[in-house]
Amino acid sequence: MGKIKKRVKIGLALGGGSARGFAHIGVLKVLHKNKIYPDYIAGTSAGSMVGAFYAAGHTPEEIEEIATKTDWKKILDFTLPKHGLLAGQLIEKKIRKIVGGRKFSELNIPLRVVAYNLDEHKKIVLCEGDVAKAVRASSSIPGVFTPTIIGKFRYVDGGLVDPTPFDVVRDMGANFIIAVDLLHPEKTSVTGPIVKDSNFTKDFTTAFIDQGLLNIKKYIFPKHWPKFLRAIFSWIFDKLLYPAKVLRIMSQKELPPIAKVVNESMDVLMNNLARERLNCAKVDLKITPSFGRLDWANMDQAKQFIQIGENEMNKNLPLLKKKLNLKRF
Repeated sequence: MGKIKKRVKIGLALGGGSARGFAHIGVLKVLHKNKIYPDYIAGTSAGSMVGAFYAAGHTPEEIEEIATKTDWKKILDFTLPKHGLLAGQLIEKKIRKIVGGRKFSELNIPLRVVAYNLDEHKKIVLCEGDVAKAVRASSSIPGVFTPTIIGKFRYVDGGLVDPTPFDVVRDMGANFIIAVDLLHPEKTSVTGPIVKDSNFTKDFTTAFIDQGLLNIKKYIFPKHWPKFLRAIFSWIFDKLLYPAKVLRIMSQKELPPIAKVVNESMDVLMNNLARERLNCAKVDLKITPSFGRLDWANMDQAKQFIQIGENEMNKNLPLLKKKLNLKRF
């Protein structure tokens, strides 16, 4: 009698990594092209976003178009930096539009999203309710985004506790796990093609200063002042402290960009955690793209990140097919 084929249930774990998360799109393109479809998806931070788009029914090509045609600087909603630089409401609105306002129960593919509960100090796997809100929570980098409120709790980036959630897809029922890790430091190099200065980073700085000046105006020109008086002082304020002038002054000194400091600190934490967890992980295939000089801030380099993910997945495709065939018998 011939051997009976087993039902292989593929779990796809998509790790965090800010702009490097675009590489997940390239991985999905190769899997989709070869008719290898995940039965379960779990994502952290950027991985949760790409995973949500795919689970909502978008093809990898459609997600690629979203990534490359979105003007990411237009969804930077700066706030007074009490708990974070960005409020995160615009990105949540964008995600909700892309996933069609779906709840987890309405997705085409089972999805789990990893976040960190600031109030209970523990990892949380979100699997119910509003998908967009959960993805925003998982992507709320501490210090950059304000925490996301769900119910009575505050949530931030899941990368603090689980950068590549392979164990989550196993718990969902997967018996073949593909883990896409974007954080291996040995895969990042100061060599390779030089990446042009990121327009996104410059735009981030300009927008931050612009919003900061707007917030200052709200505080120093009280509403009880006569309208004409506020208008005059506001005009003078704009002429004296126009953002371009402030930027020129700032450029003469080396100031620590807080978003960069926070993200690089997160990178160190997540790199070490991801490496420790994946070294002893029972996963069937690890995909670890090499990004060279590209980093978390290169949001305007989506095409390059996608191509890197595609190349890495193509390189691992023969091994994946071999392992899948062995698993089926």
